[in-house]
Amino acid sequence: MTKKTDAADLSFKALVKQHIESQTMSDEGLARIESLLVGVEQTEDKSLKKAEQDEAHQVKAAQAKNAGAESSAAQLSSNDFAAGEERNHNRPTRFKSMLALVASVLLLVFSLHWSPELSWQGGVSINQQSGVSDMSIKIAAEVAKNHIKMKPLEVQTAELSTLRDYFTALDFTPASSSRIGGGKQMIGGRYCSIQGLTAAQIRFADKQPLTLYQVQYDKALYGELPSVDLGQQPIELVDRGVAVSIWVEKGLLMATARSIE
Repeated sequence: MTKKTDAADLSFKALVKQHIESQTMSDEGLARIESLLVGVEQTEDKSLKKAEQDEAHQVKAAQAKNAGAESSAAQLSSNDFAAGEERNHNRPTRFKSMLALVASVLLLVFSLHWSPELSWQGGVSINQQSGVSDMSIKIAAEVAKNHIKMKPLEVQTAELSTLRDYFTALDFTPASSSRIGGGKQMIGGRYCSIQGLTAAQIRFADKQPLTLYQVQYDKALYGELPSVDLGQQPIELVDRGVAVSIWVEKGLLMATARSIE
């Protein structure tokens, strides 16, 4: 209730009391009237308190409802955030897995594409032609190894006859090759071996050092090899930066090795 309402009530009560006092009334009647007025005041106070309590309950209920809504929203937001964090955490893992899968596929494709051209011999990669035998690959690896070592010459000569006189331990006679051009100058030679058989290494001077290897051709050991006497082309291989050619000529297995420029 407002102050204006309280003032009006007091004025009304005062008027009622003055009117009652102005009338000739017994003390007992006056007491009854005053008791009624007190009852009315108490009833009004109770109604006012009840209204205030109801209003307070409504406010609390509204606040509780709002608080519940905010809590639900906060929980939902927290769950969304947690889900987002989990997605963000898992995203790099899924991305790395996809990268690993793509890399594996590319590696497989690369291997399938180059497998006919690539072989491994004792951990050494050899770029080879299709259909080249394992024995040819081994010969190329051994020839390239001897060429790289370039051990000192045992005999120095530019004459084939002198070279033949030196290689007395061979089971064959060293021969000239049509694959060695006239511009290359023979400077000497030394003993070596090719797959267990004693061979001759003949060295030529050129822009890049060239070594010629000759050994008795044993088809059972070395397998089928192209013969230049029949117009066939030599086997061309590359091992550790050394270009190797292998062929059969004049009944001998021959091979040349030179470093790639």
